Amino acid sequence: MHIWKVSPLIEELKTSGLSQKEQLKYFLTFSILMVLATDPVLYFDYEYVVFDALDSVVITIITILGILYCYKINEEADGKDFILRFITLGLPITIRFLVLVIVVSFVYYFFIDTSDPEIITTTLIDVVFSAIFMSVYYYYFSTKLKQFGK
Repeated sequence: MHIWKVSPLIEELKTSGLSQKEQLKYFLTFSILMVLATDPVLYFDYEYVVFDALDSVVITIITILGILYCYKINEEADGKDFILRFITLGLPITIRFLVLVIVVSFVYYFFIDTSDPEIITTTLIDVVFSAIFMSVYYYYFSTKLKQFGK
């Protein structure tokens, strides 16, 4: 795996010398880095609480397990083009889930949550919601990847 040098990677990609498993390593590493890049500790003027750290850990673990599970399902289906399928299917699936998250969040925060709206901090319920949504996201994704085996 090339972490710093791009040219050798380009050559491997040109010659199709990068197996599906090697591509998975790049995709998984990139995905983990993107999850960690959204950690609130990187933001200024944000109160970082223990639940922020817990949320980052939980989401990172679910992302790793979810991608590996989807890879396994794709391998069982036909073992082809996992990264291409994940990226292309990911757009409509992510948009669907984003709408769902916005609706559920709106209902929760405007009709159920009784905390002070002036103070925005991550709570345990936020961590639980994140874990549920991310788990459902990868499960739903896997059901779509199964369709390639039919």
